[in-house]
Amino acid sequence: EGMGVDATAVLTEMDTPLGYAIGNSLEMIESLECIRGNGPDDLEKIVAVQGGILLCGAGIASSQQEGEEMIVKTFKDGTALEKFLQILGNQGVEKQILELLRKGEYDKVFAKANHVENVSAKLSGYIEAVDAMAIGKSVVLLGGGRQLPEDPIDPAVGIKLLMTKGDKVQKGDILAEIHHNGKLSETLRKRIEDAFLIGDQEKPLKRVISVVRHNVATEEYDVYRNLR
Repeated sequence: EGMGVDATAVLTEMDTPLGYAIGNSLEMIESLECIRGNGPDDLEKIVAVQGGILLCGAGIASSQQEGEEMIVKTFKDGTALEKFLQILGNQGVEKQILELLRKGEYDKVFAKANHVENVSAKLSGYIEAVDAMAIGKSVVLLGGGRQLPEDPIDPAVGIKLLMTKGDKVQKGDILAEIHHNGKLSETLRKRIEDAFLIGDQEKPLKRVISVVRHNVATEEYDVYRNLR
């Protein structure tokens, strides 16, 4: 603000993976599903909140609530998807690929792993935490990220959560899918299993913690959302 820039910061809970997909192809598919209006609630919330702030700052929306509703409306009516496809087309993506994305035929566009293995709950209770750092590092070890600059990246591999923080689970429920191309060791599998903390306390995921504007933090987001 000292530089004349009207800034707003959104403080979010990122100890838990955002959405359900971790890995290059899996995240692209989830992102496309989000702008179709089919994305995970927490991912849609983050996009709507931050988009709403931008619309308010630009004078397009008169309130944060209106801005968020405008963003979500573009997901539901197909406007967001069409605009994204237009951007891709302007950057040289072939029309055939754009049409496949429009139809949601992702298997014909994105790399797919040769193996998918499940991670199951070892006991019943509530998922109290999902260690985002452990999950992210595990995807790197599967080949989805680099440990050295020269390392190749396998876009097909990753982890897809089927359940996340706050969910109630029964022993044997599938918590996640591991998409891999042969780099899943028993040690790595255990690391992924251990990323899920199951206990007896229900701890709902609160993705948006607070908003900071004009050096003042609004701890309860619903209060901020209704400010004029």
